[in-house]
Amino acid sequence: MLESLTITNFKSIKNLPLSFGQVNIFIGGNGVGKSNILEAIGILSAGLSRDITPNELQRKGVRLSVPALFKASFKNKKLPKNLGLKATFSGDVHYNMTLTARDNDDVLRFNSEGILHKDHELMGRSNRGVKIKGLFKQTQKDLDKTRGLWDRFREVTDYGNVVNDELNEMRNYAIYSPHTAFLRGTAIESSLVSPLGLQGSNLPKAASSVLPVIKRLRRVVMLAEKDVDLSKNEKEKIIEKSEHFDDVLSLVWGPGWADFFHISPATSGKVSSIVKTGEETLFFRDRYMHGTRKMLSAYDSSEGTLYLLFLAVLLLHENTPNIFGIDNIDNALNPRMTREALEKIINFVSWCNQNGDNKQVFLTSHNPTALDAFDIFNDDQRIFIVSRHQDTGETVVTRLEPPEGMTKDKWINYSDGKNLSELWIEGRLPGDAI
Repeated sequence: MLESLTITNFKSIKNLPLSFGQVNIFIGGNGVGKSNILEAIGILSAGLSRDITPNELQRKGVRLSVPALFKASFKNKKLPKNLGLKATFSGDVHYNMTLTARDNDDVLRFNSEGILHKDHELMGRSNRGVKIKGLFKQTQKDLDKTRGLWDRFREVTDYGNVVNDELNEMRNYAIYSPHTAFLRGTAIESSLVSPLGLQGSNLPKAASSVLPVIKRLRRVVMLAEKDVDLSKNEKEKIIEKSEHFDDVLSLVWGPGWADFFHISPATSGKVSSIVKTGEETLFFRDRYMHGTRKMLSAYDSSEGTLYLLFLAVLLLHENTPNIFGIDNIDNALNPRMTREALEKIINFVSWCNQNGDNKQVFLTSHNPTALDAFDIFNDDQRIFIVSRHQDTGETVVTRLEPPEGMTKDKWINYSDGKNLSELWIEGRLPGDAI
């Protein structure tokens, strides 16, 4: 769990401290800096996973700006030498980095880096050199300035399960931003990140591996109900898991027209020969169509349904990172489906965390109805309103939470029974209009 992050001098962000829950959404208008926050976490992850080269940043879903442009550059302000990220994880684990790039540099470089546990420095680098607790000290010039200390030394050190678990989970973080051309198989990503690809190129293969899991869960439920040796509690847990998986998969049927999908070769007669797609593609059954015309390929199907399948597979696939971001969660979805998708994401992540499979999600949205999926009285669910300061242009983030002392009953009276999206539109919530 990434508990907090302070971002300094990164793109549109001057100095921004943030504290997170299990599901976090950043909502605001275009160009206010929502994606920059997800990308700051991506750079943090790259520093832990391997290096901060363009290839690794791309694998995290970070847009590849000219390295010097990663640093904030506000007018009438002195250009900063470095950008900084300071993170706190569960278990009192800390990771800090400052990065630098000159105007003509082709990569970002570490200026300093530190890993701490309970205020004890485990690894660190600065202009004074590199320290690895209990091992050695050397000058920084002997190390690759793009490669992170954790990747370089984690296998030759033993700092215990707490440090290892927290930092290794963060290594896998990625930002997903599915795009219609990739979901339909007419475009292929240059870096196909497991399990789906960041933009959805691998959706057919990933979906085909999730379906057997759900079918197997259903069979297990049938067997469990007949097993006299299983306790009532054990049976309830098995049934509960199957129900949660089915609930996530039901996202696909939300638009109402499709009731089945499968994966098969994109042969002539099924997909136009003019359309260039992968060897295998998705087919959805349109329940309103004639029996001989009811199976539609991904190319002919609704982009919203493809997007919903992407979300469902992302949540259910065993290789999905436990910490991940989704940029523009409302992409291709109408307001009702945006809210429903978020409700299922929140419910599933909450259930996973209750059962020890810890997950954390970071989302961005432009759509006010996204707010209605969240319970602002639940600290695990956090809404952040994002805007830009009218004078300086700095990204400003305000967490949306009830006033101090406010109860749910009082909130109903305060809000006149209206949901959060209605209050937003009326201008009764903080932040600029979306």
